[in-house]
Formats: sequence, structure tokens, C-alpha cells
Amino acid sequence: MEFIPEFHGGITFFYSSNPDNIQSNSQNDNDDKYYCRILKKSLAETLTDFYPIAGRFKDTSTIDCNDSGACVVEAKLNSNLSDFLLSVSKSREDPHKKLGKLVPTLDSETMELASKCMLIAQITIFECRGVAISFCLEHRFCDLSSVVVFLKCWSARARGDAGEIVVPDLVGSSFLPPLDLPPLPPVPNPIENRTTARLVFDASKISALKTKFAESANGNDHDQYNKYPSRVEVVLALILKCAISAARSITPETKSVVFQSVNLRKRTVPPLPENSIGNLFWMLPVTIGEGNNIEFHELVSKMKSETTLFYEETVRRIKGDEEGNSLVFESVKEREEILKSASDVDIYWCSSWCRFPLYEMDFGWGKPVWVSSGVVSSRNLIVFEDTKCGDGIQAWVTLDPQVMAVFERDEEIMSFASFNHSIA
Repeated sequence: MEFIPEFHGGITFFYSSNPDNIQSNSQNDNDDKYYCRILKKSLAETLTDFYPIAGRFKDTSTIDCNDSGACVVEAKLNSNLSDFLLSVSKSREDPHKKLGKLVPTLDSETMELASKCMLIAQITIFECRGVAISFCLEHRFCDLSSVVVFLKCWSARARGDAGEIVVPDLVGSSFLPPLDLPPLPPVPNPIENRTTARLVFDASKISALKTKFAESANGNDHDQYNKYPSRVEVVLALILKCAISAARSITPETKSVVFQSVNLRKRTVPPLPENSIGNLFWMLPVTIGEGNNIEFHELVSKMKSETTLFYEETVRRIKGDEEGNSLVFESVKEREEILKSASDVDIYWCSSWCRFPLYEMDFGWGKPVWVSSGVVSSRNLIVFEDTKCGDGIQAWVTLDPQVMAVFERDEEIMSFASFNHSIA
């Protein structure tokens, strides 16, 4: 947590108003407040297991578990859910401008009232009685995998399924003991001078990208690790190729570095439990040299090779007091050196939410019709999510407006990705 700036990561779930999905636990089920009562009661119960979330940070490595609680905002939107989602998918403007209405951390009055709350949630009821649940958690405490554990427990309690409740394993301090470092500055307002596009890659297009890689790499790459790229690797490589080309068409002769977020849980020796809570991920840098001739297959191969090397040579050495902390310091120092040269280097950040069971979060009225990452977007940020069917990828790409104008017209990205894709 000591190397994570102070900000709330967010995720929003959308649920339809299908009455067949609503549990009948009250004679006032038709009251809009019914949703809020169920969610707030089950949230309070869940916080007894995840008790640090109900506390407050004292410094970069200490949480005062004072049971001050979370902040929950209730809202109502004068729109039907289907109309709202259609407006998000069909609008030519940044979709985050519409989604921001549902995210409490973008409202200054809410943030003032929240007063250092680690968890801030907003429950928005649509006119049709559809529901949006926006969940924003202080990133210094935990990563997405931890959030999923929390959401599984919260949703299980909300729908009354005690068998699905899992007690969290607060493993962070034992995995890598805290070092009492000075706090990092808060993340500045990330919305200004940024624009975000939502791209959808369906399964057939991802398969075509893998074929494109195989044909391009044939005879050029014999590395065994590069034979079978994942869907995330080929989609990321294409987005980077087109985004970097767009940026270099405006500012040529620049080097690029992409930081990939890597989940450590299954890679450590022995593996960490699935219910491990903490920031148990690594930002792995991959450098992309100068020049305008960026080859798709070379990008795929380079990222895959760097990731494989990291898994084989570094991850197993991370756990442990002295060597683990030394590796973390080396990584942070390397990242700081790259960031210091930001005027000469284009820096990209990628986080993949794929394979996380976000579409399984059932709070008692069915599974979500759509899931969206939060609207906190920094420059050159790429976030991947599964599509609802599970075999496609929804990508949120945030770039400088000038770069985005070129990126969106790139024929290669347009041939594989769908802009303004229907949501539900």
C-alpha cells in the first residue's frame, strides 16, 4: 500500500428491473428504498469480516480500525436503464461524461462528506427500477482481486446465500512487511485534457488477431513462449501499436514504455490463497524503441517474453523480508526513473480485469447486464474487461485528445475493434 497513491478505484454494475429476479423479502418490495435497505444491511454485515475497510488510514502503512464505517450514497436518475445504456454506447463524446453521474468520487460534495472513507458506494435507481451500484475503494488498501473477494461476500449476503461467504485472508503485511515510508501525493484530477474511447473486440476478431500474429511471426520468432499468445496480449499489442503510431505522428522520435499490471497470487511459491487481500500485483515495464515501423508480432513477442521472464526469475524471489523488499525498491526506483523522463518517453499503463467473475455478482435480483470500470482515467491508460458473453474484450482507452483523434481513424484498429458498440 505504501507505493500506491491516494485514490479510489471504481467499478459500476448495472442490473435490470426484471421482477422475476427480485427476491420477495418485504411487503414493500415495490418501494425504491428496498434495494438500498438490502444493500446497506448486507454491506454492514460484510464489513465485520473486512473490518479494515470500515477504518481510516493513519499513515502509508497503518489503518486505524475504528469502525467509522463506509459512505453510501442513494440517488435516483430520471431515465430508464435501457435508454441510459443506449446513450452511453451511441454517444460520440467520451462515455465517462455520462457514467460520471453514477460515480460518487467525482462529486466534490460527496467526497467532502465522505471524509477519508475507504469505501464509497452509490446506489442509483432508474425510473424503470433498474439499479446501478458504483463501488469505489481506496486503492492503497487493495487491488482488484481483493475487491472481487469483497464483492463476492457482499453479494452473497445480500441474496441470503451463506454458503458463498468467504472470510478474507489479510496476507499483505506477512507477505511483504510495511516499511513506514512517507506518503505519496494524491492522484491529480485525471479527467482534464483526457479523452476515453470504449472499444469492443468480439471473439472472431480476437481469433483473427491471433492468426495475424502466427502468420507474421512465422519464421521470425522461434521462442517457445511466443507461440500461443493470450487474447489480452494480442489486443493490447494492437492498441499499443496504433496508439503509439498516433502519438508519434504528432511528436516523432519518442520512446515508449508500457507498464503491465501482473497479479502475483498464483505465481508465488507457494501460491497465495485466492482470498488474499492486499495490493498483490506488480507493474512490469516493457520498453518499445523509437521509430514509426512498429510491428504487431514484435510487440506481442516482446511483452510475452518479458512477462514470462518475470514469472520465472523474479516472482519466486519476491516473498520474504529482505530480498522481497529489495526487489520492490528496485522496481519503484526503475519506475521513478522512467517517470522522471516523461517529457521524452510516452508512458502507457495497462490493467486487465479479464477472467475476474464480475458478471457473476448477483445481489439478489439477477446478474448484471453490464459492468463498467470506474471513470478515473489517467493519460495513456488501457483497461480491459470481459464482455458479458465472456469471450470478447471491452477496452477503455484514454489518450490525449489530439492522439485520440488520430487513433480513432486508424484503419487497422477499426478493422478489428468496434467503437460505440451496443451495451445491452
